[in-house]
Amino acid sequence: RALGPGAEASLLRALSSARPPAELGALLWNLSQEPEGRRVLLERSGRVVRRLLELLRCEERALRRGAVGALRNCCFEHGKGWGNG
Repeated sequence: RALGPGAEASLLRALSSARPPAELGALLWNLSQEPEGRRVLLERSGRVVRRLLELLRCEERALRRGAVGALRNCCFEHGKGWGNG
């Protein structure tokens, strides 16, 4: 919501690109600190989580670090979320 309308689609598009920008790592980490951000990252199909896991092998340190931070923050999600129906 803070990023504006259409930000979710833009974020998913950047995340799915072959070479995401390094700045995306910090954005993912910060986004995952908010419940709404975790909701986007933990979408039902698991597509985003799989991509975050792929980024753990990324050469770009900032991007890899952001993916680790985002996954860590998502581990603390409670309630209706991925796998909780």
